[in-house]
Amino acid sequence: MTHRFLVPPGVLQGERVVLPPAESRHAAKVLRLRPGQHVVVFDGRGEEAEVELTAVSPRAVAGRVVARQGGVRPPVVITLVQGVPKGSKMDAIVRMGTEVGVARFVPVLTQRAVARPAAARVERWRRIAAAAAKQSGRSTVPRVDAPRPLEELWPELAGSLILLPWEGERSRSLGAVLREHAGASAVTICIGPEGGWTEMEVRTAVTHGAHPVTLGPLVMRTETAGLVAAAMVLYELTMRA
Repeated sequence: MTHRFLVPPGVLQGERVVLPPAESRHAAKVLRLRPGQHVVVFDGRGEEAEVELTAVSPRAVAGRVVARQGGVRPPVVITLVQGVPKGSKMDAIVRMGTEVGVARFVPVLTQRAVARPAAARVERWRRIAAAAAKQSGRSTVPRVDAPRPLEELWPELAGSLILLPWEGERSRSLGAVLREHAGASAVTICIGPEGGWTEMEVRTAVTHGAHPVTLGPLVMRTETAGLVAAAMVLYELTMRA
């Protein structure tokens, strides 16, 4: 397996690449890489290149670009709007959502949300997203927003197909809505916190174009529902024959 390293945007514009300090330490001290070895370097925005290492030390790892290549990007732009859950559940949501193909995570404060995460948690989520992008082989790192009230978000979602999984919706499935919008290239999935959405929040969402949907007869945990919905979106819009 070829090792992958994340660099800031713009680093791959030239022929010489220097890894950031944390990536250099990992390459030199943990992976024990040596000059002459080849690695993949990506900038988190879609640029990716094969790089031959020319100098390796814990302070700085440098190399030269030997081939530029098309990176792997999720075929549909998925935004996951997540009612902030308790404890470390958001860590798992960001990690696994990145692996599935989510492009943006938007933690929201809702009427039934109990957690109020500090800024340090947001930075942790961003680090988790970067690490998961490296591990999963994608060339883009998802954007992770700071938590904010749900009502502030709606104007930003214009033009996106908005799906609202809700236990109060019994008949209209997520798949049925996706089949009606088979050409959608941007999809927003809105998942409530542990206590779910209130009826007022659902009504407000509908006024902004959201489609309440059911994911099936079983009740899923908040940390499960968004991942299942994202996988269903990708299947229906990109893989279904």
